[in-house]
Amino acid sequence: MILLALLVAVPADLRLSLHSGEHRIEKIDWRAESVETEGPLHAELLPSRNELLLEPNGKGVARAFVFSRREVRVVEAFIDTPLPPPAEKPSCAAVTNAACYAQFRAAPQPRMVFELEGLQMEARAAQDELAKAGLPHIDVAISAWGVKLKGAKDEAERRRALRAIWPAILGPLRVDE
Repeated sequence: MILLALLVAVPADLRLSLHSGEHRIEKIDWRAESVETEGPLHAELLPSRNELLLEPNGKGVARAFVFSRREVRVVEAFIDTPLPPPAEKPSCAAVTNAACYAQFRAAPQPRMVFELEGLQMEARAAQDELAKAGLPHIDVAISAWGVKLKGAKDEAERRRALRAIWPAILGPLRVDE
């Protein structure tokens, strides 16, 4: 249950309130290559590449991970479930250490400043998420250009790893190839 609370705290690119059995076409403002889901939701990328067909099939929180060449965007669907209240703004001015990383993880801001220890905390948290997902053989590195994954066997495993680290990354999940 704690893991679910942390996942809900991480901001999605788009949050929607849906009802089970409802079908919805949602326009997205980016071109996508593929989509994968978690939870009680079926999502399909339509031929335009900037529209998703969303079909909720149960109550709960679900996510559609929308992959483009260099970014992962997340559409979060609250299906017959209330949207969470906005998180409190962090008291830290920057992501400077473990305590500040935890505050920003609970309430990310549109603009964040990182210091070295804060960036190291983010990388450690992402590596921990990979281990929890059964992907300890994949290494994560964070640069100014995004996240770099080393050791993924194929594209499917790479996407699985990106989905796993999403809760640990503050801000947009950009991929540095």
